[in-house]
Amino acid sequence: MDCSIIIVNYNTKVITNNCIDSIISKTQDVKYEIILVDNGSTDGSKEHFEKRKDIRYIYVHENLGFGKANNLGSRYAIGEFLFLLNSDTILIENSVKILLDFFKINNNKLNIGVLGAILCDENLNKLNTAGSFPKVKFYISDYLNLFFKTRLNTYQEINFSNITKVDMVSGADMFLKRELFLQVNGFDEKFFLYFEETDLQKRIFNLSKVNYIINQTKIIHLEGASSKLNNWKRKVIQDSQTLYFRKNDSQNFLKYVFFELLCTPVRFLNSNYTIKENISFIKNNISKLYEYSNYRK
Repeated sequence: MDCSIIIVNYNTKVITNNCIDSIISKTQDVKYEIILVDNGSTDGSKEHFEKRKDIRYIYVHENLGFGKANNLGSRYAIGEFLFLLNSDTILIENSVKILLDFFKINNNKLNIGVLGAILCDENLNKLNTAGSFPKVKFYISDYLNLFFKTRLNTYQEINFSNITKVDMVSGADMFLKRELFLQVNGFDEKFFLYFEETDLQKRIFNLSKVNYIINQTKIIHLEGASSKLNNWKRKVIQDSQTLYFRKNDSQNFLKYVFFELLCTPVRFLNSNYTIKENISFIKNNISKLYEYSNYRK
């Protein structure tokens, strides 16, 4: 088996089904399997997907989160490669074959960790496809940029050529060897959502592997955009960010904690949320800052 494609579904029956159909429609000359891990969906996904004979369907009765669900899927995988694909992606060409061939032809020369394609919207406009590993100093400067016109540090825009070396590939489409995924013990399941793909690729990067984007293929990503996060999601993102910095920028973690505490009055006055929501967020944030201050890898 060349490739195991793992998709996680949570109450996104229609777009997940479209993703699967696009894979089957566009993928040729590759021995592959599709593993769908369902995080306890209640939108009719179970009744629909358990009837499909062209996928391996794994239903769990709770929301495991993104990383843990992918880890579960990887335990059923038999492919030499894993393609971790978001449920809101659509293949418009034979991307699996293109990524697979590129990896096999170039791995000895490039020492590839994770490989990704160019992500686009439905009109084929480029989306965020890769990024830099977060650091406390960049986080602080970006936060301050909300109040000041200048930035202390900036992220460099990536001009994608034929192949581009990047810190991290988008979590929407990560193509890598199953052996490497298992070597780093997959996703850290302490991350429920967000930053789990960043943490995974940082650990792969620490093995002297290199992550790349290739522009030979494009994948549509139907990422949702919202001007406001609900308070639960705001907490989850903040929790994951705190854990990521504790693990991967530990020398600056006390600066991060201090800055977060300084920001408490600003968070309390955040007009996008109710006072009750802001108090709940602040309490949760302070609790996690304390918890992760005592975290040991």
